[in-house]
Amino acid sequence: MATNQIQILLCSLTNLFDIEVWQDMFNQLEEAMGTKLTHLDVNDPIRKKVSTIEEAAKYICDIGNKENSRTVFAKFQKLDVEMTITLFRENTKSANSISIYFPNRIAGDCAGLAMINDIFVLTIKKTNAFYALCDMVSSISGKRKLSGFAVNLQAELIGVFWLTYFNNNYVEYIGASRFSELECQKADELSGILVKLGRSPAVLRVSRDDAERILGEMSFVDPTNGDEKLIGKHALTFDLLKVENFSV
Repeated sequence: MATNQIQILLCSLTNLFDIEVWQDMFNQLEEAMGTKLTHLDVNDPIRKKVSTIEEAAKYICDIGNKENSRTVFAKFQKLDVEMTITLFRENTKSANSISIYFPNRIAGDCAGLAMINDIFVLTIKKTNAFYALCDMVSSISGKRKLSGFAVNLQAELIGVFWLTYFNNNYVEYIGASRFSELECQKADELSGILVKLGRSPAVLRVSRDDAERILGEMSFVDPTNGDEKLIGKHALTFDLLKVENFSV
């Protein structure tokens, strides 16, 4: 991936081996982008062409009996938008992860930014994400842990970015009053809070670091700190994220 791309990352604990979910989401993505899903493959580079949305949805959900996870790559060739979809049969230790990558040129005008914003909201809704973010790939990849290990989302979240969504359980955990210090975008379709730090990834009114301090910096990755955080001390465990009407 290029560091100047714009990335949406969605984290979900919902069972997404659901053909209807993917049919609906791909149909809405095609409408939002004004172009067709053209390629879908378990290999990268992506070579297999898509015949129909129905077949694409079935392909994503075609996990083997002995497989614990499935990763599929997708492409909307006309806009050069790509997706990486990693789904787990059981979400006890790992969350489903869906990334969408947009060429930086799409974020160069108001129409492109609005499209990315709309896709962020619709994919959060369709995947029932508990945490989602959108920013330049360089900003997201800059939050790598000093230890080199992958981020354990039950110990800490990656960070606060241009667009960041927290579901209701996280709003309760962090404290709704803290979010009042940041600009939050209203989205009737979403039950949590969507933080928007500025007009675009390149034009922020509040810095990413300041936003993390406001919400509680221990809940987010510090790339300069090599210490491993304990599961559940500064972030919600997956079990707590699945609790309805959660309260601290």
